Amino acid sequence: MTPAPLTPYCSGKRDQGFTLAEMAIVLLILGLLASSLLPPLSARMDERGRQTTAARLQDIEHALIGFAILHGRLPCPSTEADPASAHYGLEQTPPCNHAQPGFLPWRTLGLTAVDAWGQPRSNVSDSWDGHWRYRPDPGLSDSTITAASATQSNIQIRDHAGNAITTLSASRAAAVVFSMGANRQPDGLNATHSPNVPTFQAGETTPVFDDQVLWIGLPLLISRLAQAGRL
Repeated sequence: MTPAPLTPYCSGKRDQGFTLAEMAIVLLILGLLASSLLPPLSARMDERGRQTTAARLQDIEHALIGFAILHGRLPCPSTEADPASAHYGLEQTPPCNHAQPGFLPWRTLGLTAVDAWGQPRSNVSDSWDGHWRYRPDPGLSDSTITAASATQSNIQIRDHAGNAITTLSASRAAAVVFSMGANRQPDGLNATHSPNVPTFQAGETTPVFDDQVLWIGLPLLISRLAQAGRL
C-alpha cells in the first residue's frame, strides 16, 4: 500500500526573527543600561587620573629636593614655548624671570611634561594644556640655599574661601607646582598670574575647581638639605 504523502507541519508562528518594533525596544533597553553605567565609569576614570597625577606630584617633589641637594638651589621655571628649541623643557638661567607663568623644567629634572590629562606639545602654537605650572621663591632659586635662607616673594596658598593656608606675613612656601586638572585650565586663584604677589589656591575638587596643588615648605627643604650634608 502506498503511504499517504506527508503534510508540512505549520506551527502557526512566524520564523523571521525580530520585528523593527522589537528591535527598537531592545536597543532602548540597552541604551538605558549603558547610560546608567556611564556616570560611574566617568567618575572612576577621573579618580584614576587624580591618583596618577598625585603620584607624579610626589615624584616632582622628590626631584625638586634632589635638584636642590645637588645644586644648592631650586631650579628656575621653564618658559621656552618652542618645542623645536634646544632649551625647551629646561630651566631658565638664574635669576628666574617671573614676568609670565612658568612651567616645570621637566627635562632638567628628568620627568614627564604633563599630568594625567595632558598631551606633549609639538608646535609653538599648541596649548599648554596639562603641563605642570611651577613657581619657586627667588631667594631659593637665584642663589645658594643656606641654613639662614629666607623666602623673598611671600608665596601665598589659600583655600576656596580665601583663607590663608600658609602664613600671611612671611610665607614659608619655597615652591609651588600644580596640575590644571581634568578641565586642563587653571581654576580659581591659579588662573591669575602675579609677578610680585604670587597667590595660589588649593583644596578639594568642586564643580568649578579641579587643580591639584603641591607646595614645598622651606623648613622641609632646609631639613632635607641638612640631612644630605649640603648645609
